[in-house]
Amino acid sequence: MTVMKALLRFPGERKIMLADCPIPSLKPHSVLVRTSATVISPGTEFNQVQQTTASLIQKAWQRPDLVALTLKSLRSDGARQTFDRVQNRLGRPLPMGYCGAGVVHAVADGVTDLAGGQRVAIGGMDYANHAEWNVVPKNFACPIPDEVSDQKAAFTTLYAIALHALRQGGTGIGNQIAVLGAGLIGQLVAQTALAAGARTSVIEPNLIRRKTAKTIGATVTYHAAQDAPGDQFDTVYICAPAQGTHTLIDDAARLCRDRGTIVCVGDVAPHGTRDILYRKEIDLRQVRSYGPGRYDPAYEEAGQDYPEGHVRWTVNRYMKAALDLMADGRLDPLPLITREITFDAIAAHFTPGANPDDLATVVHFAHSEIAQGDENDFRLTPPSVSLPSNEPARDRSVTLGLIGTGNYLGGSLLPLLRKHTRIDVLACASQSGLSALAAARKFRAAKACSDVTDILDNFEINSVIIATRHDSHATLADAALTADKHVWLEKPIAITHDDLERLRPHATNQKSVFMIGHNRRYAAMSQKLRKLLPPDAKQFHYRVRFKPLSTDHWLNRPDQGGRTIGEISHFIDLMTYLSRAKISDIACDWRDRKRGDSIWRVLFSDGSVGEVSYLHTTRNEPKETLEIAAPDFGATLHDWRRLQVNGKVVMRNWRARDKGQKDAIEAFVAAIEKGVPGPDTPSLNDEINLMERILNAANT
Repeated sequence: MTVMKALLRFPGERKIMLADCPIPSLKPHSVLVRTSATVISPGTEFNQVQQTTASLIQKAWQRPDLVALTLKSLRSDGARQTFDRVQNRLGRPLPMGYCGAGVVHAVADGVTDLAGGQRVAIGGMDYANHAEWNVVPKNFACPIPDEVSDQKAAFTTLYAIALHALRQGGTGIGNQIAVLGAGLIGQLVAQTALAAGARTSVIEPNLIRRKTAKTIGATVTYHAAQDAPGDQFDTVYICAPAQGTHTLIDDAARLCRDRGTIVCVGDVAPHGTRDILYRKEIDLRQVRSYGPGRYDPAYEEAGQDYPEGHVRWTVNRYMKAALDLMADGRLDPLPLITREITFDAIAAHFTPGANPDDLATVVHFAHSEIAQGDENDFRLTPPSVSLPSNEPARDRSVTLGLIGTGNYLGGSLLPLLRKHTRIDVLACASQSGLSALAAARKFRAAKACSDVTDILDNFEINSVIIATRHDSHATLADAALTADKHVWLEKPIAITHDDLERLRPHATNQKSVFMIGHNRRYAAMSQKLRKLLPPDAKQFHYRVRFKPLSTDHWLNRPDQGGRTIGEISHFIDLMTYLSRAKISDIACDWRDRKRGDSIWRVLFSDGSVGEVSYLHTTRNEPKETLEIAAPDFGATLHDWRRLQVNGKVVMRNWRARDKGQKDAIEAFVAAIEKGVPGPDTPSLNDEINLMERILNAANT
């Protein structure tokens, strides 16, 4: 049981379809749920479909920020690399859906409040998908009371949005509120406001939706905002899209009483005419999804909750409140259901122009019975990947499994692997299985999976490339070496001393080829520079400038070691290669440890001295500049574009920066074929010692 059906968007192919994909692997602080029902939220999901099926020009118009990034990549990396990266992103399937219900099948270690066999409501974009199986963070899963059916419970996340909106608007007993837009979210806001004791007016041009709003408790309905009386509402909730226009904000401001509140729910651009907002001193608020905790990696991925005394309402508490209100009958989504379909009909439901007036569509999942004896086994143990019996014999020296098929591997290494004549990629693994599916589709007979044991237990695979998040590097490399695989491990080799100790036994009896992805030492400019360097002691000044990451980027998480620890070995390794000497000491001067700003000083056994200034920049300047000085010698490597020695340009990359990935892969393949690493490839013991010095310096 390794494959499931899921509704996926394929932006590169401009289509959506019900596709086979791997069942996602269980993550820490999460549960694996067998889906029984989901709800299609028409506003959000039909907009996603429209974006997916749009032409490239339309996509560019919709996302000018991505166009700007693409143009920047063209200038810095050239057309070929930019094209590969764009194709990688467009080729990755995207899931649809964000609210549903099902039965817990497996729980991660440390999850104590949920158990196998328990019915749960699930939520979250990228978590509660229209898929037969979903892995959901524990804070996005909530037990369903016996009185609530799966069909009703599937609305829980949508009700959480409505409850959070009411909290933002301060709505309670006796308040006069108006709801602009009676789509599904607008209807839920109106119904939830009734349960809170408010008197609700609904403004909606669609007659059928106005009638529905009346049935769920709207006091009065209007065709347009101009028909409703002004200056009397405590809060106006905008539940209709307002992009590039002041109309809805201005309408809402007219409806508000003095010092009233406007709450933007969903895709609303908060732009309005200043005069009316100023005169009434309107409070303009935004609803961020399902409540506090959403978009916080500590809450979502690490399973940390907020203290109730400090954050009374979180995503999970809103979900529980919604289920309790459904259990006692004060909330009832059934009048809002306009269509019910089976899961196998879901792709057809999104045909352009179909079902324009639908509010809520409930999707029902029909599952075959779990095999006898499996009902008490709440762990998925998929069989290993194997080749079909009719597959021709392999004649390539490297049969490869890819573990971690994210942006770097997909955009930088995958195009090189596809062209290599002595590499055969047989399997691709990622936690969700979706990026693995995109990668596997690029090779003749590769399989996609979500469990790395599918690769490590496969005797047909003799080598792996590991490009996962940094905290898993040492664990996966240990497992791969134990399985007698040749290992290419993206830097860093480890982020803690305990991780290094996990790998040290392999260094004393290294049987397999092991390489860290320190590709810069293999670049043509590095090779040229090394030949021209004088034999005496040298001074290296490596200037690295990097742009800030978003605050929620995974590299900023404490458990990932930080961006600096993840990347600094690249630059120290290159200086070590060029010096031809061993490192005698490394020191780190943190300028801002939280940001990663630091200056590293490296002493070599031949008297050479290296310095890496690793600092943030917001200016448009080169990321890497390496200057080398010695008596009667000077060289500068300008961001892998130009190599200058003693005032003369001796090498230039006209089309794109070549940082050596292609030559590094060739060195890996050659080492596997010969059974020993090349003379310029550091041993596992060398890599462990380098990282140990880096960690010691970072913590001094």
